[in-house]
This record gives sequence, structure tokens and C-alpha cells, in this order.
Amino acid sequence: AVFGSMGLIIAQGRDDEMPQNAPEFVVVLGAQINGDQPSLTLKKRLDRAYEYMTEHPQATVFVSGGQGPDEAQTEASVMAAYLERRGIDSSRIVREEQASDTRENLIFSAELAQGRGVDTGSVLIITSDFHMARAKYIARTLGMTPYGLTSGTAPWILKVNYELREVFAFVKAWWKAR
Repeated sequence: AVFGSMGLIIAQGRDDEMPQNAPEFVVVLGAQINGDQPSLTLKKRLDRAYEYMTEHPQATVFVSGGQGPDEAQTEASVMAAYLERRGIDSSRIVREEQASDTRENLIFSAELAQGRGVDTGSVLIITSDFHMARAKYIARTLGMTPYGLTSGTAPWILKVNYELREVFAFVKAWWKAR
């Protein structure tokens, strides 16, 4: 069951084909930060968001992540600063700074988006390949149609570890959604 679940996580950890009209609601999910810098995992997500924003100059993204107990600032503030240093205008970045898990990332970001008049019926999620299956599952439980853009994981041995961890995180997400 564990290896079968890992197979599902691997299969879902790919980019989706976008519909003709890409979702208005774009969320970059947070990950650990190191001081005022993104971790390698988060940097890869942000680089993918940067690519998307460069290809879609009208896009606004919601960067989502609160402040962990071992973090000096919110993940969202570090994410926004990273994108701004790469040349993305701050007006195209909305910070969601309260979330402490993937479910909250999507709920709190949707609340901010709805307050801005953004349609949250579909969502483009930008996250790591190992995290995409669970993120899309959670979005579906919240009534959203999810699409995904994934960032890779390096080194490969970490990917195996993260995929195994995701099996148990997926069970937790299923339990919370009941």
C-alpha cells in the first residue's frame, strides 16, 4: 500500500496541461526558510513561479506561508522578497502570512483572492513534485479545480524520503477533510 501510494504521488508530481484560460487564482505554497533566504526546496518553487509570471505578465500570485517556530519571519515575506529581487513587481504578489499547513495555504489564500474579486473556482498550484498530489487533493476537497506546476527535487535521495513522508501526510489530509 505504501509503495502504491508513492507511485500515485510520483504520477501526480508532473505539470498539468493548462486549460485555454489559465486560472486567475495562482498560489505558490511555502516551505522552510533559512533566515531571510528560501531553502533549496522553496527556491525551486519560486523559480518556477518566476518562470510562470514572466510568461504571463498579467498574472498575480499569492505566496502563502506563515512563520514557523524556528523562523525569524514569515515564509510569504521571504517568498515575496525573492520574487521582487528577480524583478517581479510587488503589485503582482499577494502575501498570505498566516497559514501553517497546505490546507490553510489554500483556504487563507482563497479568502484573500475572493476579497480582491478573483475567481477561486480553479487554482494553479505551484509546489514541489512530491507535494503536488496532496495539494491538489486538498484543493478538490475545498471545491476547487486544481492545476499544477511542479518544481523538481534535488538531490534524488531526498525525493524518495519526501515521497515516503507524503504517503503519511496524505492520510492526515484525508482524515482532516472528512
